[in-house]
Amino acid sequence: MFIARVRGYLDEPNRRNELHLTDLCSPCFRRVWFDKKDPWPRDTEAILRLWRGKALHELPLLEMHELELEYDGVKTRIDEYSPEFKILIEKKTADFIPRDIAELKRYYQHYLDQVAFEWLLLVKNGHDCRQIFLLFIKDGQQTESGRKPLKAFDVTELIDFDNVETMFIERKTLLAALLERGQPPDVPENFTAFDYPCSYCEYRGRCW
Repeated sequence: MFIARVRGYLDEPNRRNELHLTDLCSPCFRRVWFDKKDPWPRDTEAILRLWRGKALHELPLLEMHELELEYDGVKTRIDEYSPEFKILIEKKTADFIPRDIAELKRYYQHYLDQVAFEWLLLVKNGHDCRQIFLLFIKDGQQTESGRKPLKAFDVTELIDFDNVETMFIERKTLLAALLERGQPPDVPENFTAFDYPCSYCEYRGRCW
């Protein structure tokens, strides 16, 4: 009964019928295809992880919280935005908290793409944004030595603002075309079964 209530709370079926900003940021469009077209039921651990993440996102930090936006048919929900200070904050629960910018760019480039696209949707909807933060919160009990359970990165200077809209259009066009197909796209040539992002993917058994 509890898991059934959590599933309803997450409201996943509606998401699968819509194009969301995070779909464009996925490191693997094959995984997005499976999520939209032929999803596997999530196991209990995955459901609880999503539930914890959503519960965290409901804690407001700034004036505009869970701000729903849409641009060119793509929907998103901005975690935190301050029109006064023109600040965007994206909150992320993660098992692995990056120590520095180098690790952030290596393992979480898709999060950098996400906040870049969120900036674009803010601007297209008449909101000014001058500073962007990624806030990582440890999900799980064990913290590796030398890593903090809570860490914020100012990623403003990592965003190529001049090319964000071009990247957004290219990603949306490609993903829309792939989702029209009856079969998922091929596994990217540079992917391997036991490395990121495949090592974290629930559909790995379908690919390898």
